[in-house]
Amino acid sequence: MSKAETATPKANGSSRIQYVDVPSIAETYADSVNRMMFDGQSVRLEFCVTRMEEPQKDATELTGTRQTACRVVLPLGTALELSGKLSRMLTALAKRGAENKAKQVQAKPDARPN
Repeated sequence: MSKAETATPKANGSSRIQYVDVPSIAETYADSVNRMMFDGQSVRLEFCVTRMEEPQKDATELTGTRQTACRVVLPLGTALELSGKLSRMLTALAKRGAENKAKQVQAKPDARPN
């Protein structure tokens, strides 16, 4: 286990919490959020993964299933922290995308949007 960072102590200075990375915890892939629920105290999230079946000969459509990959339960404060961090990350990604589009337009001065 490696120690990565120390969390800020509470305002009254009564506790100090040290972050410890645990590399043995597996990552879980999800390609959709199935359910989100707030029960008055906690936010419950259910993440799913889509599994496609092998196409059948002469099939006109693809079939598959959406399976639960994991469920996460967060206290409201942690859910709000997650929301803020996601918002900042998505804003940064959006800006980066806009910058990349602007660079592409500058690289091709003949190609102008209509």
